[in-house]
Amino acid sequence: MRGAQSWEHCAPLRAWDWNAMNRCAQFIALCGLVFATSSHAAPQPDSTQETKSSEGIYRLPFADATKVKVFDDFRTHRPVGRMDLFAIEGREPYSVVAAAPGRIVAIQDGYGEQQSGRAAADCHNNYVWIAHANGEWTNYSHVAHGSVTHKAKLKVGDHVEAGQYIGDEDAIGCAMLKHVHFEVAAPKAGDAIDAGGFLVDNEGGKREREPRFCGIDGRVVKDAVYTAGACGSAATKAH
Repeated sequence: MRGAQSWEHCAPLRAWDWNAMNRCAQFIALCGLVFATSSHAAPQPDSTQETKSSEGIYRLPFADATKVKVFDDFRTHRPVGRMDLFAIEGREPYSVVAAAPGRIVAIQDGYGEQQSGRAAADCHNNYVWIAHANGEWTNYSHVAHGSVTHKAKLKVGDHVEAGQYIGDEDAIGCAMLKHVHFEVAAPKAGDAIDAGGFLVDNEGGKREREPRFCGIDGRVVKDAVYTAGACGSAATKAH
């Protein structure tokens, strides 16, 4: 915003110059909005906070050859410690797949409403949690209604392989757009998640782990585009 230039709209006004006065009023209102927005911006993660990487190596949770864009990465997501990924190009519905071999420990795919804008406590998210041999769990949230239990025909206790279809990308629950909310966690022993599918005993995201993805050098970063693929094949950054 070029403030000095914009203020020229407010420079000598005649009492009857209603158009100029209106421009001035709009500019002042805009300044107030920008100030209010910046004053209530989301808090930034503490740069001194230790980030723990995942023990396991995972694949991107989309079908092979799917182009995947990062809406929010491990550090920019709010709350921190999770990431939002969405498919681009190709044809919907986009297939969500298991990021590593494991056993399904929780499923919710009975909801069918997008609830963007509501408080998290008031949202009903669909999700799949998978437990892996290394002790970590992965979460795949906002999947389509019925796509896990009916389309993929999965149930709690089933074993899945890396790359196995587990549901369709969607925007069910607290979601602005169709995507997969993905996280890797070291869960609490016993009752690891609550009735809404959220990790318990996870203040400050202490149980979250930054995923290490096969075929991708370094961190997965916001706005980057990657190509999903099996570990040992092409899962690379596109641009």
